[in-house]
Amino acid sequence: MKGFSDAERDRIREGLIEAGREQFSALGHDRTRISDLTDAVDIATSTFYQFFDSKEALYLEILGREQSRMADELEGILNDTSDLRSEVLAGFEYFFNELETNPLYYRLIVEDDIRPLHVEASEAGLEAYYEEQFRMFEPHAERWTKKDAFRVDDPEELVGLFRLLSFTIVAKETFEGVGPSRIDDAHGSLVASLVDGLFVE
Repeated sequence: MKGFSDAERDRIREGLIEAGREQFSALGHDRTRISDLTDAVDIATSTFYQFFDSKEALYLEILGREQSRMADELEGILNDTSDLRSEVLAGFEYFFNELETNPLYYRLIVEDDIRPLHVEASEAGLEAYYEEQFRMFEPHAERWTKKDAFRVDDPEELVGLFRLLSFTIVAKETFEGVGPSRIDDAHGSLVASLVDGLFVE
């Protein structure tokens, strides 16, 4: 890459990834401009393409890193649980906490921020990423559904439940006027009841 040392290339690339994470979290994919990203690392807009083929390529790179981070965190959390029910509950709680505290993940799962990329990124790349959206839960879902005590025996059905329940976060936002603590308590009860229902009595 002409004009930059290896160290400079690494610094700029990581700077673009960090700036991208901040901008995509705050504004979403569509509203983020390449100039917003290049300004953050003090390079010309045209120079961006020496590091990434497109804004979409940067977005997919960031999402891939985010998935890896979450998978590692989830693995550590589940390893600290004492039994199967506690493990499943911890998995759901981690999922909901990420949706509530991680704007990038919220935009991806709830707002489907990746959808516009269908016409802008490679079909193969998008298909791979759609498969990866809940990949962090898949090995655990496969293990849980093999247990006799677990009511659901299809891992894909269980992963689909995660996707469906993501929209309860939107419902929480709708009823925030009721009082945050009461809504949080109600949501906690919903998750606990759901987990109880996944086990054979």
